[in-house]
Amino acid sequence: MKRFLVVLAALLLAAGSLLADDAKKVVIYAALDEKTSKDLAAAFQAATGYTAEIALQIEQAGTVASRIKTEAPTARADVVIGGNSSFHTDLATGGYLERYTSPVVKTAGIDPRFMDPDGYWTGWYLGALCILYNEKRYTEEIKPKGIQPPTTWDDLLNPVYKGQVIASNPATTGGAYLMLAAQIFRLGSEQAGFDYIRKLDPNVAQYTAGANGSIALVSQGEAIVGFAWGHDTLKQKTQGNLPIVVVFPKDTGFEIGAASIIKNAPHLEAAKRFIDFLLSPEAGKINAMNGYRYPVRKGVEMPPGVPAFESLKLAPWDLKAAAVNLDAWKKRWADITGK
Repeated sequence: MKRFLVVLAALLLAAGSLLADDAKKVVIYAALDEKTSKDLAAAFQAATGYTAEIALQIEQAGTVASRIKTEAPTARADVVIGGNSSFHTDLATGGYLERYTSPVVKTAGIDPRFMDPDGYWTGWYLGALCILYNEKRYTEEIKPKGIQPPTTWDDLLNPVYKGQVIASNPATTGGAYLMLAAQIFRLGSEQAGFDYIRKLDPNVAQYTAGANGSIALVSQGEAIVGFAWGHDTLKQKTQGNLPIVVVFPKDTGFEIGAASIIKNAPHLEAAKRFIDFLLSPEAGKINAMNGYRYPVRKGVEMPPGVPAFESLKLAPWDLKAAAVNLDAWKKRWADITGK
């Protein structure tokens, strides 16, 4: 009997140890580039002693969202990182997220406009859309006509760019949808925004599936001008020495890159600690150096050549309108373009 009690006590001790270890673990679904995800997980482990497991790594946020919805209500992961706020708002509306507001927002003085007012997602980085153009083709074909370089959204409507603009499709990429929303917000109404899309369409040579499809096509000279995410464009231009000029136009569209806790997360407290960590200077630097993305936390060093976020002139934004009109605005865009 005594031997049995000793064995039982040992088993209970071991089980308690395993449960304690399991509690100090966070399971991550990442809609980010792989290097950034891995570096964040490693840094979190080093900073906290918690284990960080990346259970899903894919840059398409929509695919990640489908996985989360399929697995509900028995969640297999704790947090989802990456993807713009509209993607997280959709998950929150469907009841797939837990509420959590990190205390770091207040203690670090982070602007609350980058956070979900309902508390379901945490904004931790920012991205802005840019215009890019092929320097050689502009110089040889457009400049001799006395036309200044394309630096505004309205410049893309110039008939000189007929069939020379690379755009992207809101049905397949959030960047294109935010470009559409930027036109509506900057011009003051849905009608004006869709009139812009109607005028732009004849100039578009191709609507790519991804937000950054224009980078390769414009760099190769297959078109003169396009738009894409500024951070991705600057990164590819710098690392590939691409023959393009990058401009952040006035009233540009932008995204709040978000993270959120999945409903019924198996490791809720660990998930909260990971959200807190994403708002740290260390996590911000990892994201900035790997992805050229702007951290919401001020004071984080950016790679050379990246303009300060404060210097960008953003379109007046309505997060709620962008979220609730998602399907309707995409359908109206498709009706105009036939895509």
